[in-house]
Amino acid sequence: MKISELKNKKIVHVCIILGIIAIVLVIAGIIMLRYQVEGEKNLPFELSKIIVVSTAEGNEIEPVDGARWNFSVNQNNDIYIQIQKNDEYKQNTNIKNITFENFNIEKANGAEKIKLYRVNSEGKITEDDAHLVNNTLNYKGAKENNLDALEISNQGGIILLRSVNQNVCEVRNNDESIVHDGTLLAKGNVNPEDLEYKLSFDIIIETNKNIKYKGTVSLLLPTGNIETDGKSQMEKTDFSDVIFKRM
Repeated sequence: MKISELKNKKIVHVCIILGIIAIVLVIAGIIMLRYQVEGEKNLPFELSKIIVVSTAEGNEIEPVDGARWNFSVNQNNDIYIQIQKNDEYKQNTNIKNITFENFNIEKANGAEKIKLYRVNSEGKITEDDAHLVNNTLNYKGAKENNLDALEISNQGGIILLRSVNQNVCEVRNNDESIVHDGTLLAKGNVNPEDLEYKLSFDIIIETNKNIKYKGTVSLLLPTGNIETDGKSQMEKTDFSDVIFKRM
């Protein structure tokens, strides 16, 4: 009888232990699933704002008989990315690196004509090979911004990139003057749908504690009705679609 009671007690204890383990595993699974969906809730530095300014610009090419102007037109999208310190994060930390990588362009056709550039020493975009962005762009944390030297303030700052859709049309006419903006696209009879594409890339924020957080940003370009308005601006401050997770 005593042996039977001991066996029953042992079974009960094993069941209790297995039940506790199952509950712990369920809770851990819920926490992991929630993290995958929501990501980090208290980042030391945050992606706080993205502004996109879309327009177009003509580059003069060899003149054609009977035309005062002959331009090849680029459609430009200037992308201002602001990263700032999270006031709710109480620990003392600095930016070690801000890295942009895995640039991807989704477009039905003509994606090979889309190039990405960064700013020069004057804070302006230079469309040359020295400032052409390939698949990775890294800014080191420093005392202050020096974007041409690939340095950003270790307390945050604004990084400017330009996505250029090159040679989308040509414009030939005899107007007295030409306005270099998105209205050139209408003069070149461009179908607005042919200009549309999605640019996506990863942002990795690394702190001086060697902790990395990665999120993916997707932008639909160009923004607005630039064929009519000439220039359009979009400001994004809601980043609920950008999930940062520890690497």
